Parts: sequence; C-alpha cells; structure tokens
Amino acid sequence: MGGIAYFPGFVEISNMSTRRTVRVAEVLRKELAACMSQSLDLEGLIITISSVELPPDMRQAYIYVSTLHPDLEEEQALHVLNRNRKAWQSFIGRRLGLKFTPQLLFRFDRAVERGDRVMEILTKLELEKENPSAAKPEKP
Repeated sequence: MGGIAYFPGFVEISNMSTRRTVRVAEVLRKELAACMSQSLDLEGLIITISSVELPPDMRQAYIYVSTLHPDLEEEQALHVLNRNRKAWQSFIGRRLGLKFTPQLLFRFDRAVERGDRVMEILTKLELEKENPSAAKPEKP
C-alpha cells in the first residue's frame, strides 16, 4: 500500500517574496497530499512531498518529491504524478478559488541523496582520523 509523507509547516521560502505565496504554497501542499493519498495509481509507492516552491506570480508550483527507493522508483513516480497532474490541478483550483491555479510541475528532490553522500564522506573522514594507517596504502 502506498503512502504520502507530509511534513506540516515545511515550505521552501527561499524564493518567495510574500506571505501570500507562502500561505498558498502550504495550502497547495496540503491539498495535493490529500489528492495523492486518494490516488489508486500511487499504490505501492511511498512518495514524500519535500517542498513546494512558488514564484511571486504564482503561475507555476514546483512540487519537489522523493521516494523511499529513488533508484528504483523515481521514473515511475514522476510518470504517475505527471499523468494525474491536470486532474489534481483542476480539483485544487476549484477548492482554492484562486483567479489562476498554479501549474503543478513535479521535480524529484535530490536533497536526501546529497545528504546521504555528505554523511558517507564524513564517516569516511572520521574513520581515517581514528586509524590513519588503515586509510593510506603502504608502498612496496
């Protein structure tokens, strides 16, 4: 059974200029999570909405998602999300009552992978610090 991980209050605000865009992004996130949780297409996939970014004109909404197994599920998840995009966009538009409903654009979030790589490097450096002779191969 699929699931949607939702982190309340986590909306990417680095490129947002107004309180309204922040509020709309948060509402979009909640509504989209509800749509996704009811979608039978997503069964078997665990998708996390990691952030929602809205430019000031609010014409597009960049939805960053990740999966439990990115190597195996990234392409499948993006395909299913994009296939349902217009229906969800229409539903959300009716619920929000905005003049323009932002176009939903799904992107795969690589932050978790980058974080894992950083942790791997830090662990390796720590091991080298504890045991410097094991890290450097001996010359014959």
